Amino acid sequence: MSVPHPGGDPNANLYAQLKRDVLDRVPQIMAVEYVPDDVEAKQLRAFFDPDRLDPPTGPDSPKLTIKWYRQDPHDWFRINYTDPNTGFHAGWHQDEDHPDLGLAHLQYATDDEEDRWGISFEHVTPSMVLWEIVEELLNEVRPTHQYPNDSS
Repeated sequence: MSVPHPGGDPNANLYAQLKRDVLDRVPQIMAVEYVPDDVEAKQLRAFFDPDRLDPPTGPDSPKLTIKWYRQDPHDWFRINYTDPNTGFHAGWHQDEDHPDLGLAHLQYATDDEEDRWGISFEHVTPSMVLWEIVEELLNEVRPTHQYPNDSS
């Protein structure tokens, strides 16, 4: 079950900043779109080139979906990675779904297992938090949890 965001509208300007400052600079990402469009942006969706990921996946493009609401004292966000080729899912959530894990948590699921644990971020600005998440996804989460027995 998912706890709904606490209210307010997402900030389309924030999404433009996240797209420009982070997603457009990640070489593994081949396209980014506003959902439903750039005027009413309620989320961002980034598509990975399956051949640029290490290890590669394919043929379908994995995606990263970002929902972010600016609010005090803490922003609410959900950043979810899904690989349609393997069924792997990872999500970084700062919400109230799992208060026992703290302010934010990381969760993942494969066909065989799932897990979640509390996390914290080195930075507080949205662009820097998103950088941390993308780096963790590419350097740690995919290799460790999506391909745990891969020797690459």
